[in-house]
Amino acid sequence: MKKTEDRYFQYNCRLLPEIRLADTAAIEPPYLHKQRTPGEYILYLVRRGEMYLLENEILYHLLPGDLVLLEPDRMHVGEKATSCEYYYVHFQYPSLCPVNLTREALSKRLKDQREKTLQMSSRSRSREREEILLLPKYIHLASDTGYPEITQLLNDGISFRNNPIVGGESLCAARILEVLIRVSRQFFSLGTGEKEGGGRGNQKVWKLLDYLNMFYYEPISGDSLEEKFDCNFDYMNRLFRQSIGKPIFQYLSEIRIAHAKELLATSSMRVSQIGEKVGFSDESYFSKVFKRHTGVSPLNYAKSSGGS
Repeated sequence: MKKTEDRYFQYNCRLLPEIRLADTAAIEPPYLHKQRTPGEYILYLVRRGEMYLLENEILYHLLPGDLVLLEPDRMHVGEKATSCEYYYVHFQYPSLCPVNLTREALSKRLKDQREKTLQMSSRSRSREREEILLLPKYIHLASDTGYPEITQLLNDGISFRNNPIVGGESLCAARILEVLIRVSRQFFSLGTGEKEGGGRGNQKVWKLLDYLNMFYYEPISGDSLEEKFDCNFDYMNRLFRQSIGKPIFQYLSEIRIAHAKELLATSSMRVSQIGEKVGFSDESYFSKVFKRHTGVSPLNYAKSSGGS
């Protein structure tokens, strides 16, 4: 893939795009994409073969797993006739707009976004009218980092779009939005990685993040993580700290305490039940960790926030 610019977009993922077309296509020589300025965004994801696209004098040589976002006001044209199978989605999305970021500004924004996400409870998220994510113009979606899920979402969206069912267009838009979010998440994992470990290290950190956020309530130890991810814990912890800015178990404690705060504020469960539900088998240890993070005991937090 030959490319001479890094370009990014931001969008409010609480708003749905308007899908104009969504389907798959297969092209063979001598077919070439005609020259056009589309007036809407076009997402291409290559399934098989290769595609040569020229947009504003920038050549994109797309291979399987490559995704590119063509822009409404930029002329594009096929550069070379090839055999190719691909997904395409034409859509309008007023929320989506280009944003100029240096490499340093990009890294800072991605790290700030992770910190903000971690600090926000589900209640504070529900009050936010916007949740701004970043999207790259080009990304390679590796087969072991979400590509099958993204293609399934595209297949579902196309099916909803093409079948005359009630709510089909909205269901299609929801699936395409989830595609954009998953691409943003993968870009996020790659963009926050540091030098050591390269792409594979970044992928491992991203999978570990997903695991911690999904299974925070389970007993998790260095040994269990080594077995789960087939990797030395000290190495994982070093990669994690370089990427996220804190060690694995500090991050895990923060996730657990965030969920505990939600339960303390909204439920009538006992402190011991809440501690166990978020991953602490010992009530006194839960109280100690909770106070270290919040400055107050779980019981006092529940009383001050209206819980019981």
